[in-house]
Amino acid sequence: MKKIKYLMLFFSISTLVLVSCSSGDESVDAQKSSALRIFLNEFKIANNISGRSMSTDSEMCYDFVYPITLSFNNETTIIVTSESELVELLESETNQLHFNGLVFPFSLIAPGSTTPITISNESEFWSVINQCDMNTYDDYISSSGSCYAFVYPFSLLMSNNQTLTITNEQDLLNIAQQSSQGNYIVDLAYPFSVIIDNNVTQVNNDYEYSNLYKDCNSTNCNCPSNGTPVCVSVGGVIIPFPNACVAECAGYTSSDFVTCN
Repeated sequence: MKKIKYLMLFFSISTLVLVSCSSGDESVDAQKSSALRIFLNEFKIANNISGRSMSTDSEMCYDFVYPITLSFNNETTIIVTSESELVELLESETNQLHFNGLVFPFSLIAPGSTTPITISNESEFWSVINQCDMNTYDDYISSSGSCYAFVYPFSLLMSNNQTLTITNEQDLLNIAQQSSQGNYIVDLAYPFSVIIDNNVTQVNNDYEYSNLYKDCNSTNCNCPSNGTPVCVSVGGVIIPFPNACVAECAGYTSSDFVTCN
């Protein structure tokens, strides 16, 4: 029965995408946008999108001016004409079909304002996100310790167009916690892997990573950020944790601890 419901849901949203694309401008050039996923995550919180178990008082400091053209990960585009339509589409997102880009320029407007602002590129979109103090990838990484551990090495993409290869947890936390308005994390290089519940899980895109962050923030683990580091061995690879509490929240016990390098 679950498979039947899933197939019906996927067929419905796929049909909606195809119909919307056929009625739109087929010459549009949508760009992949990591800022869009951050903005949509905040939008989900503000609109209590189903499937998000974390409660919050967050509200949007800007709203889209509709219509706006968004693109899916299968490279199809859809013209979204209202906030209610966007809510419906976001409720139907899956790992197989989700938003990952949009068409520039587009406009945003602050609640109660009559003057929209135009966003012409990805850099301007990120400026709005930082101005609004939304949770970004720096926040995702800084709060990840109570739920999962990264498998090293992996790479971060920075706002200054640098790609940084990260080989250990301390370097990762230093980058995430010392990011500034001038240089900050705008994405991760996919795929990468994390260890959660004593299993290695591959993260394939920013939609999956945002869901991982959401799920982690809905758990009951509340570990301190300091303490004595501990390590575990996974497939012969030594994985460090900032303290025993964090390791136990990731599914390990003291019998799994090994000597840290």
